[in-house]
Amino acid sequence: MTDVERRRSISVMRTLGSNQTPPAATGPSLPHDTPAMHLTTQSHPSRHRPNLCPDNTFRVRKEAFCRRRGRKRHVAPDANIHSVDTCRAIVVNCIADFVAQVAKFQANNNRDLILFRGQREDWPLVPKIGRSGAVKGRNQSELGATERRMFDAFQQMSLPFLASEPRTPLEWLAIAQHHGLPTRLLDWSGNALAALWFAVRKAPVHKNGVAPPALVWILNPMDDDFLRQAGTQADPFSIRCVQLYSPRHVNRRIIAQSGYFSLHPLDEKTSRFNPMFPDSQLKGTLLHLQIPADAFCDIRDDLERHGVSDVTMFPDLEGICRFITWNNSLLSDESHPEYVSLNLTA
Repeated sequence: MTDVERRRSISVMRTLGSNQTPPAATGPSLPHDTPAMHLTTQSHPSRHRPNLCPDNTFRVRKEAFCRRRGRKRHVAPDANIHSVDTCRAIVVNCIADFVAQVAKFQANNNRDLILFRGQREDWPLVPKIGRSGAVKGRNQSELGATERRMFDAFQQMSLPFLASEPRTPLEWLAIAQHHGLPTRLLDWSGNALAALWFAVRKAPVHKNGVAPPALVWILNPMDDDFLRQAGTQADPFSIRCVQLYSPRHVNRRIIAQSGYFSLHPLDEKTSRFNPMFPDSQLKGTLLHLQIPADAFCDIRDDLERHGVSDVTMFPDLEGICRFITWNNSLLSDESHPEYVSLNLTA
């Protein structure tokens, strides 16, 4: 069995569960006494990978070393082994699992496009302008007016810093969104690995001693879900339903992140932006993959080795500084046998 066939066989085993047999492959096979850990692959001698338990769950060893400069996951002293029930959610523990799941999808549109969104937590799919505490006002009914006031201010103040002037209000919104202004746009990517990186780029957040999993949302849209060309010239503040927007490549970040947006309407009755739910608002399908918190470090490290990092996602001086800082520090889910975080209180 070649290395490629072995990896495919392993991927099938993870997908089907340990009680089913993967399709036979031609060529010499592994010895019968090969340890199970080797069957699930270790790409580095000091690194442990997830392996399937007999009860169709993923078992994750918590003292797994990251390849980058000897870095390893930081684990609480009482942590040992835990299991994630794959029957309740689609759980991925490494890049190989993630790619295997993404490969199962076929696009439902003429663009041959599937969209992805990575989130460190299970936040509602609401644009930033509609999130709790994002903006201020005397009462909720002022949200629409506040949104327009912020947008007008951005148009007035940002022009000297732009390489070229946006052509439409939607292009103005796209640029404002990528530079942090709360807008009614929600970020998506045509690059699955970029979305995975955004999900794990920071350490997990612990709540009551428990770190929730990250999510990568997968949206398989229909053709009718996209704004038509005439719609891109229209007023984005007057739309009545969620629609998808493919922006012109007006800055480097949109290109680097393979950026797309969902454009959300303001509910006039409640003066709120309603969350996007599976099987609602859009005709395409919407689901998510879960990434356990204790897999963030390994996946983050592997993505950097595969060319997905701050440098590639933010191709500017800010991205370079973020990358240099990350390479010379330890996130809270990382540790190193030779280095410690400096300037800590004694």
